[in-house]
Amino acid sequence: MNEYDSYAVTSSSLTSTTTTIKLLSSSTTTTITAAITTTATEVITSSTSTSILLKQPIAIHLLNNSTKEKKSMIRRTNDNVKKEVSLYNSLFAGSTVADKRKAQYKNLVTSYYSLVTDFYEYGWGQSFHFANRFRGETLAESIQRHESYLALKMNLKPDDKVLDLGCGVGGPLRRIAYLTGAHVTGITISEYQIQRAKKIGVPANCQFIQGDFMKLPFEDNSFDHVYTIEAVCHAPDKAKCFAEVIRVLKPGGSLVGYDWCLTDKYDSQNRDHVETKRLIEEGDALPDLKSTHQLVADLKSVEFTVEESRIIPEGDIPWYQPLKGGDSFLTLNNFRTSFLGRLLTRNTIWLLEKTRIAAQGSLATLNILETARDGVVRGGESDIFTPYFFFLARKSS
Repeated sequence: MNEYDSYAVTSSSLTSTTTTIKLLSSSTTTTITAAITTTATEVITSSTSTSILLKQPIAIHLLNNSTKEKKSMIRRTNDNVKKEVSLYNSLFAGSTVADKRKAQYKNLVTSYYSLVTDFYEYGWGQSFHFANRFRGETLAESIQRHESYLALKMNLKPDDKVLDLGCGVGGPLRRIAYLTGAHVTGITISEYQIQRAKKIGVPANCQFIQGDFMKLPFEDNSFDHVYTIEAVCHAPDKAKCFAEVIRVLKPGGSLVGYDWCLTDKYDSQNRDHVETKRLIEEGDALPDLKSTHQLVADLKSVEFTVEESRIIPEGDIPWYQPLKGGDSFLTLNNFRTSFLGRLLTRNTIWLLEKTRIAAQGSLATLNILETARDGVVRGGESDIFTPYFFFLARKSS
C-alpha cells in the first residue's frame, strides 16, 4: 500500500476544543491534533515532532469550504457569451488540428473558463478538480483531502511563498493557505476567474493575479514551492511551462501537482480511444492531451529532478462517478451532477435563454460541458485517461 493510498481520514472527532485526524501509512500511524481557537491554531504531528501555525480556526476553514454567497448557474448576462462560444467551437471545428489550438491557446483557455466557470461553481464548488474517493467519504471531503495531500508533500511552513499555477476561483488556494499559514499567490489566465476569486474572498496571506503561466510575471527565485491541480494540461507546450516554473522557484524548491494524462492503455490506433481523447480535448479546452511519460520527460528536459511520479490509485468510488449519477451520498451538490439534476439544469437554462434572462449561448456552453462529461467518463471507464497523475519535482540547490 503506497503513501497516498493510505492518506485517508480514518477517524475524526470534533469538540469545542480539539479535532483529531488520523493518517494511516503502511508502517506507522500519524495523529494530527489541532486546538480550535478564534486566533491561531498549532498543529503538532507526533511522527515528525514539527508544528505548523494555522492562521485561521481549523474548524471553520479546514472542514468547511462554504461561503455566504448564493450559488448561481449563470452570472454572466452580456452578449459576449455567444461570441465566446463561437470562437471556442471554431478551434475544434472540422479538420482543426492541435497545432492551431496550441497557437491560439490564450483564446482557447480564456474563452472556455469565461464560459464554464459559473457552471463549475454551481455543480462542483470552488475546487475545479477530481479526487479519488473512499467508502463513507463525501465528494467534498475527498476533494479537501486531495488538496491537503499536496500541502503535506510540500511540507509548507508559515513563511513560505507558494504559487498556485492555474488557481481557478481559489478553492484549493484558500484551503492550503488556511491549513499551513503560507503566503499563496494564485495565477490564472482568466480575468473572469480573478473577478470571481476576489468576490468570494481573498485571505490575508493570499493574492490573485491574472497572468499566463507560459510567461510568469515574477522575478527569478521568487517562490519556495509551486503546486498545480489539473491545469498544466492546458499548456500548449508543457516543457516551456515547466521552464517558467523552475525559473521562479528558489533553489531546492519543489513543484507538486496532479495533471490530466493519457495512460499506458491508450492506443493511438484504436478508433474509440482516439474519439475519447478528442471528446476530452474538445470539452475541456485542451490543445493536445499527452501521456504520463511525456509529462515526466518534459519535467526532466528543463532540469527538474523528478522525485515521485505515479497515477493516484483508485478509491472505492470511481472518480468519475459524480458525472454518471447514482451517487449513494445524495446531497444538493450530488443532485446537480446527477442525470435528473443535469436534465433540470438544461431545461432551466433553455427557458432562461429563451426569455433572455440568461445570455444567448448559455445552452451552447452547457453542450460543451456535456461533451466534457462524455469524454472523461469514457476515458475513466476504459482506463485510458487519468485526471490525477501525481508528480513531485525539485529544483537543484
